Amino acid sequence: MSDVDPARAYKDVIAELTVAADALRDRDRARAAELARKLVDLDEAMVRAADRADRSRQAVDMQWENILETLANEDGLLLKLPPRPDPDADPDELDAKSMASDRAAAAVIEAAERRSWFRMG
Repeated sequence: MSDVDPARAYKDVIAELTVAADALRDRDRARAAELARKLVDLDEAMVRAADRADRSRQAVDMQWENILETLANEDGLLLKLPPRPDPDADPDELDAKSMASDRAAAAVIEAAERRSWFRMG
């Protein structure tokens, strides 16, 4: 017969399981807190990205309206629909694309104004 008391062996195993479960709960609690912090950070980043996207769209819309007004008197030029957003555009290139859009819009407006000035002059 064995020298180990079955009740004592059971209690020892349960004690080990309890320690392991407590450690796992502590680890899970810490991980949940870490994930909650990351979720807050990601949510804030999403809000900033959405705000920046809205401001970019508004700027493009204003540029488009400005160009339409500038080119309103051009014969045979039909511009009705604004450019559509590129769903594959790289968000990291937003600043460069925005500056390129500003330069292109300024060039169109400058060319139209020069043309208008030459027609009047």
